Amino acid sequence: MAEPLELDCDDFDAVGILTDAIVSLRAHVLINETDGSATVSAPDGWHRLVINAKPGGSSVLIVRFNDLSASRLRNVATALDGRGWQLDEDREGATLRQPPGTNATDSAFEILSALGLGGAPTGVRLVEARDAAGNEIDLRG
Repeated sequence: MAEPLELDCDDFDAVGILTDAIVSLRAHVLINETDGSATVSAPDGWHRLVINAKPGGSSVLIVRFNDLSASRLRNVATALDGRGWQLDEDREGATLRQPPGTNATDSAFEILSALGLGGAPTGVRLVEARDAAGNEIDLRG
């Protein structure tokens, strides 16, 4: 059983740790020819972030607003929109599509930025990943 990856967003090494995790997710998806996703946890009342990876090399970053209060939702949605994310038609989330070839480090920086939007506390987040068949993905490579 793969242990959740601990990601300390306040640590300088967070970008490297998250970059390695994204590379592991993408490698699993490509090798096994299946979709996969990694979920980055959030403190109560804040936004989780999901990284969906496709065998063709593209990724989709997703934030859902379900756990946000109305004022937090407005702040997070406005900030994501300002970063180029697309607000979902149902107004319950936002997505950022990343084409094949997007550098894993660029993805990691975007994710770390998105996690702290709207005043969300940083600190330690847990990252867990599974493929489309429900198999756990070890993000430690």
